[in-house]
Amino acid sequence: MRHIILPLIVLLGGCTINKVALVSYVVAPSDTITEFIQGLPAELTFGIVVYELDEGQLLYEYNGHKLFTPASTLKLITAATALAKLGTNYRFKTYFFRHGDDIYVKGTGDPLLLSKDIELAAREIKWYGIDSLRNIFVDESYFDTIRKGKGWMWNEGPHPFNPNISALNVNYDLIEVIMKPSTVGNPPRVRLEPPTNFVVICNDAVTIDSGETTIEVDRVYEQTVNKLIIKGELPQTHDELRVYRTVEEPALYVGHLLKENLERIGVKVYGSVLYGVTPAEVETLWVHYSPCLSKIVLELNKWSSNFIAEHLLKAIGAELKGVPGTADKGLTVVEEFLEEVGINSYPHKIVDGSGLSRYNLVSPYELVQLLIYVYRQFSYMYEFVASLPIGGIDGTLRDRFESTPYVVRAKTGTMTGVSGLAGYTMTENGHLLAFAMMTQGYTIPVKEVRMYQDSLLQIIRRIY
Repeated sequence: MRHIILPLIVLLGGCTINKVALVSYVVAPSDTITEFIQGLPAELTFGIVVYELDEGQLLYEYNGHKLFTPASTLKLITAATALAKLGTNYRFKTYFFRHGDDIYVKGTGDPLLLSKDIELAAREIKWYGIDSLRNIFVDESYFDTIRKGKGWMWNEGPHPFNPNISALNVNYDLIEVIMKPSTVGNPPRVRLEPPTNFVVICNDAVTIDSGETTIEVDRVYEQTVNKLIIKGELPQTHDELRVYRTVEEPALYVGHLLKENLERIGVKVYGSVLYGVTPAEVETLWVHYSPCLSKIVLELNKWSSNFIAEHLLKAIGAELKGVPGTADKGLTVVEEFLEEVGINSYPHKIVDGSGLSRYNLVSPYELVQLLIYVYRQFSYMYEFVASLPIGGIDGTLRDRFESTPYVVRAKTGTMTGVSGLAGYTMTENGHLLAFAMMTQGYTIPVKEVRMYQDSLLQIIRRIY
């Protein structure tokens, strides 16, 4: 293992290889950690596993094989499976075809497709000398049409963490609502980004002289129309207010953006935006390629994107088990990968790619075994580790471990009553550890639980 410890030390901003190779140490008594854990509030169910990577030694375990709700630490499994099975250079493709007087837009699940890419596609279509079209068909047949994961909360609302899954999607299935105060007694000024008629604004809010902001933005889908209902009060002194909401029928959203961009540059679309399956004989006008998978996984883990995770899961299923990609096919590939890792036989339950479902059950031991396995995979270890948030620096750890930046790279996981942290850290003596700590069953503020986790990890870094 010493032949690959230097790259990960560099990624962690740690010590030199000579220090790691020459320092001898005695493992501190586990009583120090156990005493800390036993001093935690009684309502916390806590589990932890710590493993020294260079020497291959299990340092500590407490409830290591107990099953916990992983929340977003499950994304470690999704990310590793995608990198292992699709490769770091894998790219999603979005196709723009012509068939007679119609345009077909076929997606393969690109989670990073943006409205600016649709603008570019419109310009490319016009470049072919096309000045009028009949219909725009959107083809999402590369995936099934199940929009949500198993066990997701039905009443979570149209919020960014609760996306719709489709093989053809744009802007993370989000639209940005931008509001500014107007004159007192009148509705605030509202605009959408990107601008589109696919989403209708129902502005029932009012601008007030002063006071608290009580703006609420709900999104409903009625008779094939996305409606944004804005209520509440916005003080005249308030700065610009921005909120994000998901959009129903994401493939149609893509088609409408294309239609509006085409018409904006002089290409008349006489017909409608419709669902369709691409015919066998078509002319390829343009293909948009996503960033490579290493970049996509970085976006996934740094900011814990449920949207990216679920699209990766179905893409894995489509690529390895056949079209259409489904969550079940993707999960079959995940289980096959976990068998390679060596933990498939241990009790666990995985039902989605993001960890948003409370049906998921994973142990700290399984997460650490995954981290150990990935650390030995030179073909994608760099990309995997680089995707993890850096303590005190970026992602979901930017406000944690600020006193000791760069020494922790780990994935967070948070839901009501659930908090986890799993990844890699460098000890003060220069030893590289893989760890997973999982907590559930509490009602105290999650900020307090994170403080316990961070304090314990700092103790571990000092005593090993």
